[in-house]
Amino acid sequence: MSIYYNKEMKKFIPEFFALALVIVLGLSVYTCDPFGGKCFGQVLSEEAMIGSLSPLEFKQAIDSGDYKLIDIRTVEEYYEGHLINAAQNDYYQTILFNSYLDSLDKNDKYLIYCRTGNRTGDALNIMREKGFKNVQELSGGITAWAALGLPIVR
Repeated sequence: MSIYYNKEMKKFIPEFFALALVIVLGLSVYTCDPFGGKCFGQVLSEEAMIGSLSPLEFKQAIDSGDYKLIDIRTVEEYYEGHLINAAQNDYYQTILFNSYLDSLDKNDKYLIYCRTGNRTGDALNIMREKGFKNVQELSGGITAWAALGLPIVR
């Protein structure tokens, strides 16, 4: 068996591998279940259970009843409109927020959200460092949620 090398094809090789990588990564996204904790039939590591969900995935997680919901916005923001059954704990009140996190069971499942997703990114890191096993943030925050017309308590 001989290997045929074509100089014209050389420029297509990187694009071929990039396309193959995109296909493989795309398949992994569609075969991973953030709610069941399985990916390709394998249980995801605990760290993998800390991440982001789209508003529709977040609603599905809420509806499952398996998660505790935490609004990390200020009291004022909370009363302007929040998700039903969300506990409010202000991320900006650092000492109180950290004390609140310390009081939670690290093995429970949590959903967190803020206005646009900026605070939850930082809160996810804090919760990961504190040993939480399963925390998901609302990608785009309550702003993205509201943009889809999903329910908000006022």
